Amino acid sequence: MTDGQRWIRIEEELHLVDLRTRRPVRRAPQVLEAAGEGGGGTDGGAAADAVGAHAVSARHGALVVSDVGAHTGLAEFAEALRLTRSRLARAGGGIRTGVVAAGSLASPGVEFDPTPEEPHPAPGRESQTRAAARFRVVVEVADADEAQYVARRAVAVAPVLLAMAASSPYWADGGDSGYASTRTFEARWSPAHFTAFPTDSADGVQAAEDELLGTGVVVDRESINIDIRPSRDGAGVELGACDSCSTVDTLVVVAALFRATVDRILAERADHGDHWEDPSPTVLDAAYWRAARSGMEGDLVDVSTGGPRAASELLNDLVEGVTGQLRAGGELELVHDLLDGIRGAGTSAARQRAAHRRRGRRGDVVAVLLAETVDRIRPRDVADDRGMRSMLASYSPLGEAVTEEVHDEAITEDGVPRPEYVDVLKAVSDLGPETLCERKDAVDHSLRDLGVTLKVYGRDEPQVFPLDAVPRIIPADQWARISAGIEQRARAMELFLRDIYGPGEITRAGVVPAEALERAPGFRPTGRSVPAGALHAPVCGVDLVSTAPGEWVVLEDNLRMAGGLAMAVALRDRISEGFPEFGARSEIHDPRVGLDMLTQTLRAAAPDGVDDPAIAVVIAEDELGSFDLGQVAAAIGGPLVTPDHLVVEDSRLWRVDGDERTPVDVLYVRMDEEMLLSSEGADGSVLRRGLLGVMAEGGVAVVNAPGNGAADDKAIYARVPEIINFYLGEKPLIGQVDTYLCSDPEQRKQVLDRLGELVVKPIDGYGGSGITVGPECTPRELDERRDELRRHGERFVAQEVQALSTLPTFDGQELQRRHVDMRAFVMLRPGDSGEILASAPPVALTRVAPAGTMVVNASSGGGGKDTWIHRA
Repeated sequence: MTDGQRWIRIEEELHLVDLRTRRPVRRAPQVLEAAGEGGGGTDGGAAADAVGAHAVSARHGALVVSDVGAHTGLAEFAEALRLTRSRLARAGGGIRTGVVAAGSLASPGVEFDPTPEEPHPAPGRESQTRAAARFRVVVEVADADEAQYVARRAVAVAPVLLAMAASSPYWADGGDSGYASTRTFEARWSPAHFTAFPTDSADGVQAAEDELLGTGVVVDRESINIDIRPSRDGAGVELGACDSCSTVDTLVVVAALFRATVDRILAERADHGDHWEDPSPTVLDAAYWRAARSGMEGDLVDVSTGGPRAASELLNDLVEGVTGQLRAGGELELVHDLLDGIRGAGTSAARQRAAHRRRGRRGDVVAVLLAETVDRIRPRDVADDRGMRSMLASYSPLGEAVTEEVHDEAITEDGVPRPEYVDVLKAVSDLGPETLCERKDAVDHSLRDLGVTLKVYGRDEPQVFPLDAVPRIIPADQWARISAGIEQRARAMELFLRDIYGPGEITRAGVVPAEALERAPGFRPTGRSVPAGALHAPVCGVDLVSTAPGEWVVLEDNLRMAGGLAMAVALRDRISEGFPEFGARSEIHDPRVGLDMLTQTLRAAAPDGVDDPAIAVVIAEDELGSFDLGQVAAAIGGPLVTPDHLVVEDSRLWRVDGDERTPVDVLYVRMDEEMLLSSEGADGSVLRRGLLGVMAEGGVAVVNAPGNGAADDKAIYARVPEIINFYLGEKPLIGQVDTYLCSDPEQRKQVLDRLGELVVKPIDGYGGSGITVGPECTPRELDERRDELRRHGERFVAQEVQALSTLPTFDGQELQRRHVDMRAFVMLRPGDSGEILASAPPVALTRVAPAGTMVVNASSGGGGKDTWIHRA
C-alpha cells in the first residue's frame, strides 16, 4: 500500500436512453466509438475487467461501464467522475443518446432474456427483466486476505450506504414499486447473491465459491454477486451494494465513508486483534431489505441492536464512527458539506417520485436523471433554497425546465417567478398547503352549489369543476398581440365562409381545392341559407397555446358554438371570494365585459330594421341545468329554450310558452347544428325546412349560422395562412401549428414515418376526442393509428407536438406544473360601409390538462384557472 491516503476507484454503470423518447436503447458500442473508446464490448463480466480510466460496454449494450481510475483526493476524484460523464454524454448526444445514472429505469424498453450468468428477477416479475445498474467502490488494501478481513466486518455499514444511493423506485411497467431500490430487491432474490462470506481469508472466499459452483446454480465465478468482497486483482476491497446514482456528490460521499470505514477496521485490528462476531444473518437481511425499501426517507435497521432506527441517526453514527479517519485525511469538512446537501435533497428515488408527481409521466423522471447525471442541475441547490420557493420545489432547479423544452409562463428556468407572478406566488406561499386546501374546499362547495360541474369519463355523477387557485396572468403587451392576431383571423374566416357558400372564388383560385371542402364534414348546404351580407360567425372562439415567453400560436378555431364566457366570470368570482389575498384587482380587466360584448354582438346581428331584437338561446334539453348557459341567457336578457318550444309561422320564428307566442329575432344556438335542425318544433314539425327558410328570408338571425363547421375543419386549418393572404392581402399576425394533411400521399408517408413524434387528430373531432399524442402512445396504440391512416388517411391530419406551456397548479401538497391552453373570443359585427368589424374582448378561459398528458380536456379530468388580462 502507498503512503498517506488509500486510493479509491469507482466503476459505475450508466444507462443509455434515447433523448427524444427517453426510453432505454442498446447503443453502447456506438456511444463508446464516438467517445474514442472503441465500439467493442466484453463478454459477461465486462464491468469487472475495466482497469484504469476508460469505459466499456455491458454485454447487452444497454449500459456503458465507466472507470475513472484510481485517485486519493476526493476533489480530483469527483472532477474525474464529472468529466467522464460529460464526455460520454457529449459523445452520445451526436446520436440522440443520453447517459443516466440510476439503479433501473421505469421502462421495459431494453427487456432481455436472462441467462444463467445474470441474476434472476423476483418471483412474479420474470417478464420485466431489464438492465440494472450499480456502482462499485474499490479501496486500496495490502492484499486479498486483508480485503476479505475488511469485507466481513464492513457489512454493518453497507445498508446505510445503500439507502443513501437508492435510485430505482419503479418497476419496468412504470408502476411505483413502493421501494427505493427495486434493483436491490430483485438482485437479492438470486441464489448467487451474498452480502459477504463469513471468512477472514481469500482462500475462504474461494472455498465458498467452489461450494456454490458445485451446486450447478451458477456457471462460473463471474456470475457470483457479493456486496463486499476482495477485488478481482486482490489490490482492493470492493463495495458493490449501491445503485448507480445520478449525483456525483453521493458517489463521492459513499466512497469517502467506505474508505474511512476500511481505515477504521484496519486500525481496530492493530489495536484489538482479529476477534469478530458476525451480525445475525436475519438482522442483516432485514437491514438490507429496509434500506432498499425506504432509502433515507424512513427508518432503517440498526445491525448492532437488531431494532429500527431513523435513517438520519444511523448515518450520523456512521460519520461519527469514522470522524477520526476523515479528519486525518483532511476530508471531514468536505464530507460534512456534501452530506448537508444530500440530507436536504433526499434520495434519488424520492426526487424521481417528485418529478413523476408533476404530470404522471415517466419521461419527466428520466429527464431529471439526465440533467442530474451531467450536473446540469444539482439537487442540493434545491435543499439550500428557502422562502417563497418552498412551494416551488418541483420547479427549479429540479423542475420541468430540465425535463423537456417546455416554457413555463410563471417561473423562469432558474426557478425565479416572473415579475407579473411575484405577488400572487408569494401570497400562495404565505397561505401554505393546509390553508390552500381549506380554501379550495370552500371554493369547491360554492361551485357545486352553483351547479358548476362537468361530466367526467368513468364517473356516474357530475363532478365539481376543478378550479385551481393560481391564476394565469397575461401582460397587456402580450394581449395586444394576441387580440390583433385573432381579430385578423376571425375576419378572414368570415370572408371564407361567405365565399365558399357564395361565389367560391377561393376554390377557383386553387387555394382551397374543391375536394378539400367536399371532405370537410362541416361543409353543408345549410350554409347557403345565410342571407347575403349577414354574418356567418359573429361569435368566434380561438384556442391558443404559449410556446415561448410572449409567443402564442393558434391551436384550433371554433366558429360553431364557442362557449366559456360565463364560466370565465364564475371563475373570477370564486377566486376573488376564496383568495382575497391575491392583489392586482384594479389592474386587470373584468371578464364581465365579455358578456356585455356578447349582448351587443347578438343585438347587432338582428335582421335589418329590427332595432330592439328579441333574443333566445336554444339548447338541448339535457343542458337545461347548465350553469354556463343559464348565466349567458341571464346576461343577454333572453330565455333558454329547447327546440320543442320553437315554431316557424308567417315568415317569423316564434317561441311558444303555453298559449303565448313571442317572436325571436336572434336565435343564439348553443347546441349541435344537426340536432337542432332534425328536432321537432312546437307544432310537431321538423325544424329544418322552416328554420332555414325563415333565416334565408331574413326573418331571423341564427348565431352562429349552420355550415360553419367547414371553417373549423382541421384540414382547412392547415390552409388558414393562405386564406388570410387571399382575402386580406396580409401575413398572419399570429402563428399556428405546422399541420400535415393525411389525405395527401406524400404528407401521409411523412406522418407514418414519424408517427411516434406527431399528434394525429380526426378532422371532425371535438376538443381532445380521438387524438393520439405520439410520444405518449404505446407501440400498440401507434400500430392501431397507423392502420387507420393507411385505410382512411383522408379523415385525419397530423401536427407537430406543441410544447404547450405550463403553469403552477396546486395538487394538494405543492405546486406542480400542468399543461394549459387558452380559449379566447372574437366578436364580429357589420360596419356602416359593409366592412367586418372584429373585436376581441379582454377575457379568456384557461383550461388545465390532467397530470400526465398534454390533452386539455375537462371531461378527462382537466380543470381551469382564472385568467387575468392586464390593462394597458
